[in-house]
Amino acid sequence: MYLWRKHADPKWLQSHEENLQLRFGSALAITQRPGKIRALIEVSCPTRNEAIELQREFGGSIEKLRADWLKQFAKRSAVKPVRVGSRLIAIPAEAAFGTGEHATTAMCLRMLERVIQGRDDDWMMLDAGTGSGILAIAGSCLGAKRVLAIDNDPLACSIARRNAGANRARKIEVRTGDVLKEKLGEKFDLITANLFSEILIASLPIWSQHLTRDGSLILSGVLRSQERALVAALRRNHFDPRETRRRGKWIALRAVRSPKTS
Repeated sequence: MYLWRKHADPKWLQSHEENLQLRFGSALAITQRPGKIRALIEVSCPTRNEAIELQREFGGSIEKLRADWLKQFAKRSAVKPVRVGSRLIAIPAEAAFGTGEHATTAMCLRMLERVIQGRDDDWMMLDAGTGSGILAIAGSCLGAKRVLAIDNDPLACSIARRNAGANRARKIEVRTGDVLKEKLGEKFDLITANLFSEILIASLPIWSQHLTRDGSLILSGVLRSQERALVAALRRNHFDPRETRRRGKWIALRAVRSPKTS
């Protein structure tokens, strides 16, 4: 495995990001850090020739990764902030993040940031399938009174708790459990879920009972080819899709309760 990387200014990134997303999908990672003008663009390449072609086309550098690179990265990974959107600073995802589907989380974070603008600090959030806790931490940092974060993986929950502590996000309850079976005793103003589309669709009847009248549902982890099925399921469960973002092969979608159910 080889890693091609390049530091680029905002103008270069704006000109090339869409092309890179189309060509490399989840193999592309773009990192922007607070106080840094230039972004770090990285593409994981299975062969040296692919990395060399990228270097010839765009410049940059190439690094050959060790066979155990993922384990070594997890060991040395420090909690350094990464900026997403205009106001939000988030943590890197670490081991519980999944398989590199950074686009899905980035889209959710940008939707979350916009949805809560203008809200007071009295709103509550459910993060279903929290993973590293990045969405839950973002909600807490952006003013949620309480965040319930659920994941069925104890390791993910452990990492989420650690990340919450490192970011001083004290209003988060991380709970190990199945999102389809967990008993929810309250309603939430915001429900986020970055999960497989089958789980999202199966969860909609539950979430329709636990979203406040003016609340928002932010979903991702969905392929473009699965968008139509998800939209149909949302409408069956009395949700009104309001916004869809597409990045590479992934989509993120925001929905609200249909007016007739409010």
